[in-house]
Amino acid sequence: MEPDSGHHEAGHSSVHSHEKTDAGVHAAGILGGAFVILLVFGLVTGYLAFRFFNAPESVGPPASPLTSARVLPNGPRLQVNAHEDLLEYMQREQQALTTYGWVDQKAGVVRVPIDQAIDMVLKNGLPVRGAATPASAQKGTAAKAKTASQ
Repeated sequence: MEPDSGHHEAGHSSVHSHEKTDAGVHAAGILGGAFVILLVFGLVTGYLAFRFFNAPESVGPPASPLTSARVLPNGPRLQVNAHEDLLEYMQREQQALTTYGWVDQKAGVVRVPIDQAIDMVLKNGLPVRGAATPASAQKGTAAKAKTASQ
C-alpha cells in the first residue's frame, strides 16, 4: 500500500496531504496581543464616556421644602400642554381668517374675512400691473376671444 491515500491534486507528486509548516507563533502572539489591547482600550473608553455623560448637572440651588415654587433656569422649555396650545393657536388663526381687523392702521390696510376676500377676488379679479384695470382687461380679453371665434 502506498502512504498516499490518493487525496492529492493531479500534477503534484507530494505524498503530504497537510501543510508542511506550522502557523507562526510570533504572528499569532502579535494578533492576540492586538486583540487584548483593543479590548482594554474599548473598555477604558466606554467607562470614561459613561462617567462623562452620567455626571449630574447642577440646575441651581435645591428647592426649599417650605416653598412650592422653584425658580427655573434660563433656557428652552418643554411644551407642557401641547394639545391645549395647538387648540389655542388654531382658535387664533380661525379668528384671524373669519373677522375684520387692522393689519396696518396708519397705512389703511385692513383684514377681511377669507370668504369675503374670495368673493371680492372672483368679482373684481386680481390686481394687474400696468395701465389696464381688471374690469377693462376682462372686457378686452372677451372681445378678442369673440373676434377670434368668428
